[in-house]
Amino acid sequence: NPVSGSVLDLGCGYGTVGVVVKTLFPECAVTCVDINPRAVELAQLNAQRAHVEVDALVSDGFSAIGDRSFDLVITNPPIRAGKMIVYTFFEDAYMHLHEGGRLYAVVRRKQGADSAQKKLSSLFGNCEIALSKKGYRIFCCVKH
Repeated sequence: NPVSGSVLDLGCGYGTVGVVVKTLFPECAVTCVDINPRAVELAQLNAQRAHVEVDALVSDGFSAIGDRSFDLVITNPPIRAGKMIVYTFFEDAYMHLHEGGRLYAVVRRKQGADSAQKKLSSLFGNCEIALSKKGYRIFCCVKH
């Protein structure tokens, strides 16, 4: 599926995914958020180096997002933080997606991919494995 509209890189780290999305799909409005202020600084720096503009914010999950909604949320959730935090990421992503919006989540198979897929399926009513490679799964869910 082509990427368009508003995109959120949730838990962006140093911004790799958000910067790549903005580079490949310059018409997108990309927001990158992370709880770590240094990670957000690096995301901004990497966007500048790539000559793209992203909105990078320090945010504990969706705390700095307010009532904004997105067409696409991409996340490699902080699995080591525990299921409660990861599931909150998923639930909040659902709440902040437009109708027809998509969530892509990367989860390591050995770190709870099966339970993450069950949670996402119960939340969205759908959850496909978009890619399974080298011990990782990328799930795609669509908000209906």
